[in-house]
Amino acid sequence: MTGISDKRRGRRPALDPAHRRKLAARIAKMVLVDRFEQKEILQQLQNTEPGLGHIDASTISRLYRFALDSGIVRVHIDENAPYKPQRLDTLERELIAAYQLQSAIVADATGHEETLENALADDRLHQALGQLCGEYLDTIVRQNEIVALSSGRAVFYACESLFNKHIFDKRNVRGVKVVSLNGNIAAEVWSMESPDARRAMDADTSAAWLARAFPDAQLIRLSLPVAVKSPEMVNDWLTEGPGRWISPQVWEEKVSQGNPHTIQQTPDDVCVPTMALVGIGGVRPQSGHRFIVGLHEPMLANLHPELQKMIDLIQKYTNGPNRLFSCAVGDLCNRLFVTLDARKHMPAEDLKELEHYVTSINERLLSVTFEQLYMVPKVVVVAGGATKIEAIRSVLEWQQMGWKQPIVHDLCTDKETAVRLLEAKRNSSRRS
Repeated sequence: MTGISDKRRGRRPALDPAHRRKLAARIAKMVLVDRFEQKEILQQLQNTEPGLGHIDASTISRLYRFALDSGIVRVHIDENAPYKPQRLDTLERELIAAYQLQSAIVADATGHEETLENALADDRLHQALGQLCGEYLDTIVRQNEIVALSSGRAVFYACESLFNKHIFDKRNVRGVKVVSLNGNIAAEVWSMESPDARRAMDADTSAAWLARAFPDAQLIRLSLPVAVKSPEMVNDWLTEGPGRWISPQVWEEKVSQGNPHTIQQTPDDVCVPTMALVGIGGVRPQSGHRFIVGLHEPMLANLHPELQKMIDLIQKYTNGPNRLFSCAVGDLCNRLFVTLDARKHMPAEDLKELEHYVTSINERLLSVTFEQLYMVPKVVVVAGGATKIEAIRSVLEWQQMGWKQPIVHDLCTDKETAVRLLEAKRNSSRRS
């Protein structure tokens, strides 16, 4: 009698129902939890179960669909979860004109003041901005683009949004490189899945998500700490290995050679980014800024005691009902700056002390400088919320900050932030 295996010779072996369900559940977990791509799932299955050597991409897709249809995957719908907001064209045009931007994306997102008191509301605002920014990135990233990222929530959500859009259907843009602009830091926020969980959102993590949105993207992980113990140690970290990707000396050398993006590069050669996606933060004592949240974390130990003294000083001027401004120190790519409002309203002696702390901290950071950002042809900023208005405005008012040229080319923000930025510009024009 001919055996069953003989009858099925030349065909793929059938899976018994119990094994099929277990395999479908495993694939669904790799897709939804581990965020693996199809080729990674195939490799994982073939390495761990030699009997599945016949599995191909179409089988992976069918088993994933089976997991969704059969109830193995259960969907929880949160009606209060963030949604992709509409864009406000009128405000976008006004922002472009007022601050001489190349492009602006303004989300019709509300609840601006809630973000001061409610961490979840603040996080949802960042998710909404990330969704719009991810959609915008999908239209501007080109072949052989070198995309550099800072840490931060809105940057993370933009990268996550673009990845989710292309989980199985990768955007057909080849030769993309993705790299971080600064060392890692415990940039964490409350998870949307559980009120007791937190999600790390440093630059290396965001870069990994963005790289997976493209079919053959090269991911360069810096794997550096956010700061070192002394200014002398910064050069040691940036002279070799992945740290060369954010070395000011290397960037200047590349730029002096001409257009660094048109020169033939070897696979391991460092390049100046063609595009940067960055966030702007406000270092406020009661905020969820990464320097505040991680104040007592080992990653920030190298910044003590100046960091603690800086926070104590700005708390005198940014807390309470009689405060003259709400944000004294902002950050761009984890590099700190004193805001225009602090420069205007703080007494000269305290302002000098604050600038000393900022300089001392910046000298120990493993992050690109503002001067390096001048060299990037396209800098996209995604930032919003009530805690950041003064920091965002300071970066946009680059001439008043004493910078040589504008850093921001494209801005993605929310409705109320855009309105207040425009009001500040009009008030400034009247006074002048």
